[in-house]
Amino acid sequence: MDARERIRELISEHFEQRPLMKATDVFKLLHQGVFGVGHILGEGARRRLKAEAASLSLEDHPEEPLMEAVSWDGSMVRVNLRPYLRRNLPLEGLFDAMEKTAGSLEHPEEFLEAWTVFKELVVSGVFEVDREEFQILEDEVRNDETRPHHHSEAYRNAYHPAYRVVRRGALEKGLDHESIS
Repeated sequence: MDARERIRELISEHFEQRPLMKATDVFKLLHQGVFGVGHILGEGARRRLKAEAASLSLEDHPEEPLMEAVSWDGSMVRVNLRPYLRRNLPLEGLFDAMEKTAGSLEHPEEFLEAWTVFKELVVSGVFEVDREEFQILEDEVRNDETRPHHHSEAYRNAYHPAYRVVRRGALEKGLDHESIS
């Protein structure tokens, strides 16, 4: 299977799991798959991770997987905090993986390729999205303004996302491989 087909599959899988996704949420997915979450690693990032973890109810969303691929090759993953904490895995290990991931990502052409695949799916009618929202995002891409976005309000309200994005290998190196498989 070529990269374009795997990108289609990635987007489709996320739509199947979260049918209320908007174009902004797909943009975020594709952006994270290429650039990770280095933009949140400024001052206070460790404190914010700990505060978010402390605020979560671990009984909520028991169906959440520990990890979900956000890149077409599966090397970049969302680590969902609730299942991570339910396994008593250390936040320091996750934060270390975030730091290791942040310095290694600079491939805007990969994002452009993934966005082009999504655009083709929208234009061909495979996915229905708000055309105005999509056009705003398309204009950003065309103007080389691929900045991170927040999840849509509909996504946040329906799915209550709580995760961090890391390279799978960076997380596996820092933690016992068995505890995260």
